[in-house]
Amino acid sequence: MEETIVAISSPPGEGGVGVIRLSGPQSIPIAQQLFLSTPPLGTRLRYVEYGKVSVGGQEIDTALAWVFRAPRSYTGEDTVEISCHGSTLILELVVNEAIKWGARTAAPGEFTRRAFLHGQLDLLQAEAVVDLIQASSENGLEDAYSLAGGRLSEDVRALKKSLVDSLAKVEVGLDFSEEDIDPIARHHIVGELEKIQRRAQQLVDSFTAGRRRMQGYLIALVGRPNVGKSTLLNALLGEDRAIVTDIPGTTRDLIEGRTTWKGRSIRLVDTAGLRASPDPIEAEGISRAKKIADEADLVLLVVDAMENDVGREVQLCHELSHKQPIVVFNKIDQRSPAENASFFEGRTVVEISALTGVGLEQLKEVALASLPRDHSTGGVVLTRQRHRECLLSMLERTESAVQLLDAGQPDECVAVELQEALNSLGSLLGERVDEDVLDAIFSEFCIGK
Repeated sequence: MEETIVAISSPPGEGGVGVIRLSGPQSIPIAQQLFLSTPPLGTRLRYVEYGKVSVGGQEIDTALAWVFRAPRSYTGEDTVEISCHGSTLILELVVNEAIKWGARTAAPGEFTRRAFLHGQLDLLQAEAVVDLIQASSENGLEDAYSLAGGRLSEDVRALKKSLVDSLAKVEVGLDFSEEDIDPIARHHIVGELEKIQRRAQQLVDSFTAGRRRMQGYLIALVGRPNVGKSTLLNALLGEDRAIVTDIPGTTRDLIEGRTTWKGRSIRLVDTAGLRASPDPIEAEGISRAKKIADEADLVLLVVDAMENDVGREVQLCHELSHKQPIVVFNKIDQRSPAENASFFEGRTVVEISALTGVGLEQLKEVALASLPRDHSTGGVVLTRQRHRECLLSMLERTESAVQLLDAGQPDECVAVELQEALNSLGSLLGERVDEDVLDAIFSEFCIGK
């Protein structure tokens, strides 16, 4: 029999309300010791009871509580939730009292893990719970909700069904014919497998966009020292994240901040000023700046509007041409860059004053328009490396099966490849997955989820 677990599911929020959750075979009897009501908790199903919270025989709070009977609960087990109002101290006292009556503290993600093990969620949906909790933008939240709702699961199951159908046709030939599948049947199976491959590849191709939407688009601020990159970072974030001085070379490492622009999660990175430096620490910062510029989804090349010679910036623009950088003339409150702007003909140029805020909204608009386009497939994207690896493995196996069919190789070999492809999809859904993989996945959760 599984143990009954308990945790603070939701810590006190506005109004000081918090929720304690119990799940397991003894959750109702234990809750009846903590929560006193008339009639006793659990007597009336789907009914919110009002009562007293009791710890050590002493009433310490009033609360609401409700019961979900197995299997019609989040975890698939008997579950009780008690909503207290009060401090974190009260919630912790109630949890400790539940432990005294036989419950144990839930491990991180254990409620969702039990939901998965009891078939309430597949592994894709379980992982999406973490994404929902961690979503930092409207786009990320939309993707996480789509995954939690089972849209990716539906796609994967459709792929699996098509693979099963193809494997069945191969195995029919093995069972009822002394000869291999005839050429016409082989050609038909190849066509079906190629359709499967196209859909799977679309999902794989959505991975980069999915990760961007979930983790944030990376925008790097690069340029020479003292052009105002740190001031611009602070202005775009709306907080003093980077140290700003008139001394060149103040920023020696990467400074990152997060914000949201029109529902998109943005990671802004201030980099060390690009120049030759004998200082080994500053030189390392410059090396990291070049690396992050290569990794970025978008580069803002910041230029001092007061600078007379922009030859170095023109060279940097050429070096970063594969990133199509936006040229940002800063400090226009002190001087117009009209003369120097002509050196960047053909490039996107925005004029701003990070100090006064002039031009910042235009810069955001231009930056958003310049970010890579999403490649979602009907609103479904991959957001995790595990998903991508499982689909790549499936693609590799189906491609091998196609090659074997085209070459007229034995049907037994084709069947083996298709079975391995099915195993990859099973792993994606959690039908075939090791305990250590589950441990790694659910370790990302916080306690109580």
